[in-house]
Amino acid sequence: MIKAVIMAGGSGTRLQPLTFVRPKPMIPLINKPILQYSLDKLKEDGFKEVIITLGYMWDHVKQYYKRNPPGVELKYTVEKWPLGTAGGVKKAKKYVDDTFVVLSGDVIIDADLKDIIRYHQEKGALATVVLTAVDDPSHYGIANLDGDGRIVDYLEKPDPKDVFSNLANAGTYVFEPEIFDYMENHKRMIDFSRDIFPQLIKEDQAIYGYPSDGYWNDLGRPETYMQATRDLLASRYKIPGHKIKEEIGRLGNIWLGKNVQIGDRVRIEGPVVIGDGVVVSSGSKISSGTVLGENVVIGQNVNIHGSVIFSNTEVNDNVFIENSIIDRFCFIDKDSVIENGAVIGSAVEIGKNSIIKSSRRITRAVNIFPGSIIDSDYLIAAE
Repeated sequence: MIKAVIMAGGSGTRLQPLTFVRPKPMIPLINKPILQYSLDKLKEDGFKEVIITLGYMWDHVKQYYKRNPPGVELKYTVEKWPLGTAGGVKKAKKYVDDTFVVLSGDVIIDADLKDIIRYHQEKGALATVVLTAVDDPSHYGIANLDGDGRIVDYLEKPDPKDVFSNLANAGTYVFEPEIFDYMENHKRMIDFSRDIFPQLIKEDQAIYGYPSDGYWNDLGRPETYMQATRDLLASRYKIPGHKIKEEIGRLGNIWLGKNVQIGDRVRIEGPVVIGDGVVVSSGSKISSGTVLGENVVIGQNVNIHGSVIFSNTEVNDNVFIENSIIDRFCFIDKDSVIENGAVIGSAVEIGKNSIIKSSRRITRAVNIFPGSIIDSDYLIAAE
């Protein structure tokens, strides 16, 4: 039986401060962990056994899935220190004895895994790399293919002047067990893109590319996380909660969790997701692309536009939030403004009449004095 390995050991530095309190694959995406989308995909495609490679804050993943079984059998490996993408997968060798699939735990991909496996086997490949066309290849590994689909050139995160292809590594692979032979002589961190793939190409081994035109998003930065949120709200993915009918003040697709309280004169313009136990007080407006986690409390005359607010955060009266991410257990006092693209860490208290300027990042567990204007990042992790 073909097994799957999910790489979920990264620390997610580009998503700080959200990753100060959880590993990147456990960041909520429409009120469930990013990692859950890979598990749902594998379950849907018939996989029964999944090995998850863990590192940074590994216990968060184990504890979550002990409480919330995903419907597939899970096994874990844990890196005591960072081993790189290939190094992490190498630890799963004891569980693998046949062709296997590798997914990235922080990537959303809607590709046909069965067809990718078929392609891999028809080509007699040692390794098959799923590729996707991107507008800016400089953020990714890129590949050139010959007429048979074999990868003949590969470069990780090239300078713009060195870009030779717009086909990017989608972080999804099919391997034969012999791939582990190429990891044996490495004593340091081993990375697929920097070490294994270039070696396979140099030795003229059977490494193939599978161009996919399905949905793909690498959630490594706040802007890609927000884009994924918007995309998923508009897609076929199952959204948690029940969808309500349109009526006056309730426009578009709106999903509500259990025990939601909505006050008078509240306007909601979907797509919007409102989690369990949320309170939205009178006169507030929740606009398209917003996701509210469980037990969020929204005061009166609040305007939230296209933002994600994690669980147990309270937003006081007359606050404006635009296209931002607010972590759990925060308190935003009245008459404050959080401008476009801000990212606020967990347990932050923002005093009344404060302004968080566009794209600023605030670490966890700090207090912002009333009347403050925050126009620079503060990302040192609080003790």
